[in-house]
Amino acid sequence: MPRKGERVKRLRTLLVWATAVAVFAVLASTVSAARLPGTSPGPKTPFEGEDATVVTPITEDELGPGVNNPQPGYHDNGRGGNTFVNDPCIDPPPTAPPPENRRRTVQSETELAVFDRKFIVAGYNDSFGFYDNTQGLAGYAYSINGGNSWVDGGGLPPRVPAPGVSPFTPGVDGFFGDPVIVVDENSRTFTKDSSGTALATPIQQEPGQFYYAAIYKNPSGVFTLSVSRGRFMVAPPTTPETESNTRCFNDPTQFGVPDPPENKERIVWERPIEAVVAPFLGPTNQDFLDKEWLHVDQRTGTLYLTYTRFATDGSTPIELVRSFDGGRTWTPPSVIVENELTEFNQGTYPVTVGLPDGGTRVVVFWWARTFSDAGVTDRRIEYAVSNDDGNTFGPEQLVATVFRQSEAPGYNRRRTDMFNPPFADVRGNKVYVTFMSGKAPGNPPATGASSGPRPSDIFLSTSVDGGMTFGPPVKVNDDEGRNTHVFPNVRVSKQGFVFVSWLDRRNDLENELTDAWAAVSKDGGATFGHNKLQTDVATSWRVRADARPNFGDYNSSDLLGDNQFVIVWADGRFPPPAPAPQGATPDTIFTIAQGLGVGNDPNPNNP
Repeated sequence: MPRKGERVKRLRTLLVWATAVAVFAVLASTVSAARLPGTSPGPKTPFEGEDATVVTPITEDELGPGVNNPQPGYHDNGRGGNTFVNDPCIDPPPTAPPPENRRRTVQSETELAVFDRKFIVAGYNDSFGFYDNTQGLAGYAYSINGGNSWVDGGGLPPRVPAPGVSPFTPGVDGFFGDPVIVVDENSRTFTKDSSGTALATPIQQEPGQFYYAAIYKNPSGVFTLSVSRGRFMVAPPTTPETESNTRCFNDPTQFGVPDPPENKERIVWERPIEAVVAPFLGPTNQDFLDKEWLHVDQRTGTLYLTYTRFATDGSTPIELVRSFDGGRTWTPPSVIVENELTEFNQGTYPVTVGLPDGGTRVVVFWWARTFSDAGVTDRRIEYAVSNDDGNTFGPEQLVATVFRQSEAPGYNRRRTDMFNPPFADVRGNKVYVTFMSGKAPGNPPATGASSGPRPSDIFLSTSVDGGMTFGPPVKVNDDEGRNTHVFPNVRVSKQGFVFVSWLDRRNDLENELTDAWAAVSKDGGATFGHNKLQTDVATSWRVRADARPNFGDYNSSDLLGDNQFVIVWADGRFPPPAPAPQGATPDTIFTIAQGLGVGNDPNPNNP
């Protein structure tokens, strides 16, 4: 019989492997995603799963109190309303025979970056990329009018474009999701590469440089992380483009037919640059790097990319690479947290704080879990601090202990824990981090159920000393948290207002229908005003899908003009479920947050 420490290590390896990566699901009988425990978990891969063959649409009678629109599924598609980011009419019609009616149906796990009030780029996992390496899985869309309307740009351009060819094909490269987008708002002059070598000719970079990070397979078949550079310019399309609208609702013949845009200005992407290269991918180039997150320091232009390494020996440290020349070259990895025998750290989020001497402090957050023979015994939001610009890091420190939030009904990962990546933002010397937490052990399950998902809440912790220490968590949602609350994010405006958005199911006693909510604090995160509903229709997560997870692992937000809070999320509103079930799909939705209250407001109903 193995010793206790060996049993814990074996259990941890099994659980880490099972929770390592968002495994996308495609109905392909010839491909299996099965991997031996302890090996690299691999990228988003095709699989066979019965949940991908069964759609359980909700009926009009089942819509319940979560619906907040007299015409479910409809929206004004305009400024301040819920606007489609991707083009839902590129999906196959719900009347198509299976499995065709599920292919390329998922656009979720949303990200967002804004420049100059009107230029916005959104990213999402797009399952179209399973079948065409020019269509994802690193999907994107852009807006040139502050989010009033969107153009679906397909996927980031690979090095070897092969329309209609799967990125799994030998000799073809491709992206495998986990989108992160940032934008450098300032002009730069780069004189050295990331190794410190002087450039023969300095590089001038104008404001508005976008960067898109994703999991990437190069043409040699090696998996790593890539960063693609993009700029808005007047240019012809370089990727397949289509207007994001609902033309196919009244004319079903438009399903699967692009609607080419007429705009002349668009974002143009360069080919991907590998951020981690040999010999930093393990002895056989088979280490897998997962759940990366990208940050740009607006003072210096330095890029910081953090991730969890799944090494072939079973270790799982979290690491950082940096770029000092606008993403063109990258440093070797720095270790943030070494591999730990009984702990698993995942879902990193880096931010930077300027130091009085002109240096840079790097603060990295993550979700930590401790394993024993009994399973997961402890869950925490942790962080580590580097005062030398990410070269070395201090010990791991605690933000808060959190409790399990099990998967919401309709979410198709089938795991015991809902993924809990922290999100953070910085304003001056104040650092804000948000996360979700289930109720303490012993509390009953979610409202309306005798068993199943635990209820949960959204929290924010604040540091007033540049990320060195954090105050106690403050609850953000103003309901009792009896149902699912997931995927929070945070942004801090130039006035110091702290905005948080998330998804929750408070309006449905059966814990089935999901809405997006937001709140603001005007006292530095000490209190939050009355929560405000941001969705114009509540939707189910029981949808047509060829991807696992069907609704991703996170959502994101940003600020227009460093002032207006804008958010993106994935929901299942189209085609509308009324008057008859239509087999909706996950789509990415954008809105400018409306009606937010005031922190520490004596009138909780103040709009």
